[in-house]
Order: sequence, then C-alpha cells, then structure tokens
Amino acid sequence: MRISNINLLLAGWITVSLMAACSGVKKEKTTDIPVTTQSKEAMESFRNGLMSLDQNDNQKARTYFLKAIEQDPKLAVAYLYKSNTDLTPKEFAEDMEKAKANLEGASEWEKLYFDYSSTFLSSDWNKRLKVGQELAGKYPDAPRPQVDLGLTYLTGNETDKARACFQKAIELDPNWIGGYAAMVNAYLFFDPKDFNKAEENALKTVQLAPSSPGAQIALGDCYRAEKELEKAKTAYSKAIELDPTATDPYYKKGNANTFLGNLDEARQNFMDGGKYDQSVTGPVPFIAYTYLYAGDPKAAMKYYMEAISNLSATGNDQGRINFAKNMYLQDCASIATFYNDAPKLKELIPQIEPLSVQVGNDLGTQEAMLSQKASNLNLEALSAALDGKYEVAKSKAEEMKKTLEPLTDPAKLDGYEFVLGFTSMKEKKFSDAVAHFEKTRQTSVYNKYWLAMAYEAAGNKDKAKALYKELADYNFNGIDFALIRNEVKKKSAEL
Repeated sequence: MRISNINLLLAGWITVSLMAACSGVKKEKTTDIPVTTQSKEAMESFRNGLMSLDQNDNQKARTYFLKAIEQDPKLAVAYLYKSNTDLTPKEFAEDMEKAKANLEGASEWEKLYFDYSSTFLSSDWNKRLKVGQELAGKYPDAPRPQVDLGLTYLTGNETDKARACFQKAIELDPNWIGGYAAMVNAYLFFDPKDFNKAEENALKTVQLAPSSPGAQIALGDCYRAEKELEKAKTAYSKAIELDPTATDPYYKKGNANTFLGNLDEARQNFMDGGKYDQSVTGPVPFIAYTYLYAGDPKAAMKYYMEAISNLSATGNDQGRINFAKNMYLQDCASIATFYNDAPKLKELIPQIEPLSVQVGNDLGTQEAMLSQKASNLNLEALSAALDGKYEVAKSKAEEMKKTLEPLTDPAKLDGYEFVLGFTSMKEKKFSDAVAHFEKTRQTSVYNKYWLAMAYEAAGNKDKAKALYKELADYNFNGIDFALIRNEVKKKSAEL
C-alpha cells in the first residue's frame, strides 16, 4: 500500500532478451523485471498480477500476487508488488519483511525495487529518488522504472520531470498501458492540469486494453473532470459490464451520481460496490460524504459512528478493525474542524490518538512513529486554535515541526504550515495566513480552499475567485472535496 498517497499506477510485463545486431554476440536488453523463480506457475500468476495492476484493478492484482506467493513462497518480488494492494499499514510492513527475507538470489532489479519500496516505511523521499534514478539508469530500455521515477517526482512536486518520465516510458514501449495510465493521473490531479491531454491518454489505454474495467474508469474520470458526468456514468457502466465483480466501477458511478445530485442512487451504487470490496472500510466513507454534500454534517458524523459500532461484526481481525476505526474518526475530526465544532473535536482526539500511535507501531519504523506523533500534535493544535488558544496552537505546531525534522519527505511540513495558516485566520491576521497556506501543497483541494479563503479575507478577491471557480466543478471525491464543495460553489457565485 502506498501510504502517501494519491492512488497512481505501477505497471508491467517480465523480461525480454534481444540479439545485438552488429557483433554477432548475444546482448541482453532488459525491458522489464528479471523475476527470480523456478516456478512457471508463480511466474504466470505474477505476470497476471502486474497486468491487473497496470490496468488499475488492485483487487484482482492482489488475488494474483497472493496466488504467486502460494506457488512460490520465496518469490520476493511478489511480496513487493502485493504491498501496493495491501489493506492496512501492518500488512504492508509484513510484506516488506517477507520480501527482505527472500531477497537472496534475487535479481539486481528486484533488490533495488525493495530498496525503493521500503522508503515508504521510512518516509525517505531522498533515498526513493536516488534508487528510482539508479533503476532508471541501470535499465534504460525498460519503461517501468521511468514510471516509478515519475511517481517519485510527483510526490516531490516536480510535475514537469514526472511527465517527462512518463513520456519516456511511452516512447520506450508505445504498446504498454503503464506510461499512458500514469500520464492520465498526472494531468488530472497535478498542476498545471490539462484534462484534454488526460483524456487523450485515457483513450489510448482503452485502445490498448479494451476489455479492461480500469481503462474505462480512467476515461470516466477524465469525463468527470471535464464536467461530462453522464458520459462518465456511461464509461463506469461499461466497466461494470466488463467485470460485474469489480468494486471500483460501482464506487466511481456513485461519485458521478453524487455530483449530479442523485444521492439516493449514489448510495445504492456504493452499497453495490461494497458487496465485492475486500477492504474493511468498504463503502462507508463514500456514503458518509453524500450527507456532507447534502449539507448535513451531523448525519455524516452519525453514519460514521454507527459504522464504528458495527465494525466488530465484520469478522475482521482487530488490526483491520482499528485501521478502519482510525480512518472513520479522522474524517469525523475533519468534519468537526471544518464546522468549528471545538467540543466534538476535543471528544474525538482521545479516541484517535492511541489508534494513530498503533499505525506507527504497525509500520515499525522510527519515522512512521514520528509521523503519527506529528499527526496527533496537528489535531491538538487545531483544537487549541478552535478554542482561541492561539499561542498553544503555535507551540504545538512548532513541536510538530521539530518532531518531523528527521524525515526527508518534501511534504512533511504541510500540516505545520496549515496549522499556522488556520491559526492566523482565527486571529484575523490574513496576510500571515496567505503566506502560510501558500507554502502548503496545492495538490490538496483543502489547502487550496483555505488559501482562497485567506486571499478573500486579505482583500485579494481576484485570486480567491479564480481558486473558488477551479474547485467548484472539480468532480472528484474524498473528505476534503465533500467538506468544501457547497461552500466553494456559493463563493464562486458570489464573487
């Protein structure tokens, strides 16, 4: 599981050897992973898993990787790629350990990919970039390392370099879906966005994989971005036809119906998808969001609390239950903060903090534990700001900054700058708020919303209006979208 993140694609096929044309000597041209296994069955399962991952079908990919591991328990790379589909931080950490234990005799690529993947445990972006560059340099004929390197640049907010990597992947193998799929996400979610270019790449994925639900989903996402919600629904319906047991097409169709205002239909879509969802959280967050879009935060909060009460009946182990509970409570804390409900946030923090600590413990690295400590300090700072205890909020923010010093993640101070901006807004120091929010990552619509609010309060209505307009019809879903959408539509119309 990519703990950060944005849900971007990794992809691939296995190894190709070509004859050198000139000297008559055989020269190996490596275009994808030299997989270390003596089991043809495991190799085939792994290849199918990669192909499913290429096509953004994580659930099917997970099934194939589990099968590959069953067929060859020492197949280190299968654990590594399964980790991209894992359901909890603990499972991710366990897969890293199993991969490490079976690296002896693995290919250089597989060992480097372990080094790359393990940086998600340590939040070591600098090492991730270094290993990504090494992989791309050592395997210049392979498109996959270009995608991995591009994804690293994206998380470092270096969008131009990321897109150049994705383009190189496409040029190395124009018949491989991975480069196009990565480019779709780069144009949909990272500034400067270009929805037309995203659609061009999505159409190429459909052409290359016409029977892939994931390709249809990518196309539907482009239509949503272009405000063509009915066309998006059609693409998602096609994805359901291609695989009626795939979860994501139902959820995506529910998202389209949410933005069309068909909330009852959306809830049914989410429930339909939940029948096939292997995760613990299932459709719960999406259904809760519909109440936020309907302007009823209390109903959203109530839905989450009922879901928490029902978790023990899921049959999942306590680790998965705690992970889901933490996610639900974190969303509730976001709702309380957005609606200035200081008493509710105070009530939630003691419930969240031990669960957050457990996430860090499950990942098992010092950096993960520090990240979760900082997350708790973030909540405490926001609570203090809501209470009007501005110096306490700033003190908590500084403690958070100090806690995160050992991490190399470029986004590590995002929460710190947000807290200071949020506190400045409460103090009516609007120029200070602008300065802090401008330092946050603008890939987050929530950060953009607060920057727009700060611009407006500071008297820069033109900049505020431009951001409100951008956010008002950006048809994607999540707790941040659900919180701000009604407000930004109202603001966009007013200014």
